[in-house]
Amino acid sequence: MSEVVIKMTDVKRVYKMGETEVHALRGISFEIMQGEEVAIMGPSGSGKSTCMNMIGCLDRPSSGIVEVGGKPTADMSEKELAELRNITVGFVFQQYHLINSLNVIENVMLPLRYQKIPKNKRFDLALEALKKVGMEERIHHRPHELSGGQKQRVAIARALVTKPKIILADEPTGALDSKTGKQVMDIFREINAQGTTIVIVTHDPGIGAGCRRCIKIFDGLIQDDGLGTSAREVSEETLKQEEKL
Repeated sequence: MSEVVIKMTDVKRVYKMGETEVHALRGISFEIMQGEEVAIMGPSGSGKSTCMNMIGCLDRPSSGIVEVGGKPTADMSEKELAELRNITVGFVFQQYHLINSLNVIENVMLPLRYQKIPKNKRFDLALEALKKVGMEERIHHRPHELSGGQKQRVAIARALVTKPKIILADEPTGALDSKTGKQVMDIFREINAQGTTIVIVTHDPGIGAGCRRCIKIFDGLIQDDGLGTSAREVSEETLKQEEKL
């Protein structure tokens, strides 16, 4: 039986902007199993980025429970959260976030430094990850010498190098043309076929439709959990409970 690698239970996130409270998440609940390929989709301001930050241990809920890799995150120290991120979650961003002063292999090796892996072993692991995305011939190139698609392949290799349970991708094709974007999505599917959980945060309906499961978020509530049943009833009950407070 597959294990649950991401679990959110009645998660709410409220931000204070002066005297105004912004309810980014209003009580969302879902589970993602090991090996799933899931899109979290919604328009700008829907709460999907806040949801991504919860999964990536970059933020904490105002209330509710977030579990990543089977571990509740709410009461973890910053050091514990950083360790969980480094071991369990690999990040891929729309703008790549590669370091221009480092070459390709050095960029991919970087997360391994934080795991205190010996340098010779870091090189071997980074080269292995680059081979998986077809970039092993570019190891000495710097980011400015690469195309957008090549940069994203390097970013995916960097996410893969620690062998995380989860790859968390934030609009990974947003800066790419449609052909290159399809190639990047094909790489994600190959990685997923090997057992890694893929979570893609997107506003693009095409990306959402192309994933095996799509969780749709709107106004901080889940409209559809991607399991074939609408979550509207849960959302309405949550709103009723808030009105009573």
